[in-house]
Amino acid sequence: MRAWDRSAGRRVAELARERVKDEWRTDERIAELESDLEEARMLRARLDAKLRAKRVELAGLRGEHAALLRRYATAETERASALEKRRLLAIEASSSTAGADPKQLPAVSEERTSAGAPTSVGYARAHAAMAALARKAQERALPKARAVGELPASATATATSVPARRQAAAVAPYAAQRRTASRVEGGFDFFGTKNSAQARAAIEAVQNEDLADVVGAEALAVHKAESAQETAEPEFKPPTDETRAVGQVIDLTAHDETEPIDVVRLRTAIS
Repeated sequence: MRAWDRSAGRRVAELARERVKDEWRTDERIAELESDLEEARMLRARLDAKLRAKRVELAGLRGEHAALLRRYATAETERASALEKRRLLAIEASSSTAGADPKQLPAVSEERTSAGAPTSVGYARAHAAMAALARKAQERALPKARAVGELPASATATATSVPARRQAAAVAPYAAQRRTASRVEGGFDFFGTKNSAQARAAIEAVQNEDLADVVGAEALAVHKAESAQETAEPEFKPPTDETRAVGQVIDLTAHDETEPIDVVRLRTAIS
């Protein structure tokens, strides 16, 4: 019995020692695990800091990349604009070297504005030039007229047989020719064109005087001669591509000859 008690006591003491050893080992393991956990936490904090720094750096790189893309787009736009300007300049240079443009406006001067319209100075110089031309033409025409007047009758007779060549510079102004009827017309104006023709002739005379004051009598005479030649041509013109679309109007006023009515003869016939 005592031996059993002693063996049981020893067994209990061994178990107690084993339990204490296990407790010490457990405490040591817990301490090691706690130290490992603290190290892991510190490492995690360091990794989080590095990750934040990398994220900031990545954001900066993305911003720089976007700025580079914007600069590249701006440079490409400027390059395209420069190429377009060079192309336009080359086209203008080629067009200017190929030939002068007839629609190009003259340079700005005292006689013309920037739009190409004549000024009062230009009108005054043109009027003075036309007056000088008229005076020179009259001075050249006077000696010729005197020489023709001094020729003998025989020379004038032979000269009249051969038509002389008339110069355009010695044309003198003349009045418009009036058409004479083949028969005597009465005083009755059926269409009322008699007074209007007189008024039109008076207006044309006043306009011719004003025009002669501006451009000179010689230029006015040349213009009248050209207009007389144009009116001498047949009034009807064959239709062309331009006139066929618009049409042609024939003025029949000059051909309208109202037959006069003998009122006395009618009254005697009625009575």
